[in-house]
Amino acid sequence: MAEFSTDRHRIEFIISAFGDAKVARDGKNVAVKCPSCGEKKKKFSINIHTWMCHCWVCGIKSKNLYYILKKHIGESTAIRFKSQAGKITIDEKIDDCSLQIVELPENTIMLASYSGLDPDILATRAYCTRRGVTVRSMWYFKICVSKSPQFRRKVIIPSFDKSGKLNYFVSRTIDRNGFPKYINSKVKKTNIIFNEMNIDWQKEVSIVEGPFDLIKSDQNSTCILGSKLSEKSALFNKIVENKTPILLALDADMKSESHKIAKSLSSFGVSVRIMDLRGKLDVGDLSSDEFKKLKINSTTWSSDMGLKYKIRSIKSGSIF
Repeated sequence: MAEFSTDRHRIEFIISAFGDAKVARDGKNVAVKCPSCGEKKKKFSINIHTWMCHCWVCGIKSKNLYYILKKHIGESTAIRFKSQAGKITIDEKIDDCSLQIVELPENTIMLASYSGLDPDILATRAYCTRRGVTVRSMWYFKICVSKSPQFRRKVIIPSFDKSGKLNYFVSRTIDRNGFPKYINSKVKKTNIIFNEMNIDWQKEVSIVEGPFDLIKSDQNSTCILGSKLSEKSALFNKIVENKTPILLALDADMKSESHKIAKSLSSFGVSVRIMDLRGKLDVGDLSSDEFKKLKINSTTWSSDMGLKYKIRSIKSGSIF
């Protein structure tokens, strides 16, 4: 099949693969509807000279359009692109971890439905119960265990994108000295929104640090799998796009990071509140009822609030 000989041929191919397209003034970049997040506005940008591409909304990207076509459009279209790309090198190694297919460990079992006598699985269930995880929460968050040696005595908490497709999982050992403590998906966490399928972006969204905190928070919540929220992350961009009000409920020792995140979101016109854990170390130490009460009394962040915290931090010998 003939190579792409002109920019017009390249644009025609993009339209045939993605549908209606908008060509930028420079003639090099073409915007189409994102095949991953389905954003109606044309936010998926493709450089028709390098074939590098990315979505401004969900953050999916690749150094070569081939991988996007193969995963989201179809094998035949990807092959057609490869045959026409000519001199453009198709590196067979997938360069962006957001394109990897996420699968749960082998021999995975839903923890809530287990009725056997495996001592490791029973110990895992007892661990969850001690941490205040109810059977209802086990079902709601689809908490799993696995009989695979690598994941024995680990709680597995999966995440699903807005379409209900598995996009990440976290596993945590139940043993104090267990190693490694965590085994997570090999997907860049800034490229995913943890359990987006449960989120209503038109209502206030609670943001916590990890999955066990998420279990104790309200239903319209997500976790950042750490303590930082990058402006380049899919979650940050989704919040800004929808101007979603945010409740930050990070660990008690992360007040400085909470103010940094609040300041960053606020600069984009997002309303942010910060939860005071009132002596608790993290949200995971709370009951669901305690979380609800603290949520009601959470304070709206402002630049004055940030300045006062900064002054207090200087007096105590630290600064954010």
